[in-house]
Amino acid sequence: MDAYIPQNLDQPTRYIVFTGDELAVVVIPLMVLTVTLNFMVGLLVGGFALWLLRKFKQNSSLHRMKWAAYYALPVYIFRFKATPPSHLRELVG
Repeated sequence: MDAYIPQNLDQPTRYIVFTGDELAVVVIPLMVLTVTLNFMVGLLVGGFALWLLRKFKQNSSLHRMKWAAYYALPVYIFRFKATPPSHLRELVG
């Protein structure tokens, strides 16, 4: 039995050809739109979402997506104890 040995320690786990977040971005729209509309529409939306995610992650990590979500989404989604609300732009200090 051959064991898979990653080339780098930081190499993410892959499912077929996708990482975990890419797989979720492809499969969820594909499943929802296949049930509600059409398989081809789900495939196109999933492919576009995958392209958009890979373009957004290019030369950075998921931290950039977390920062964008923190400032774009409503306050009640991210309730951090140590950070101020996202609508406060200036800090005292």
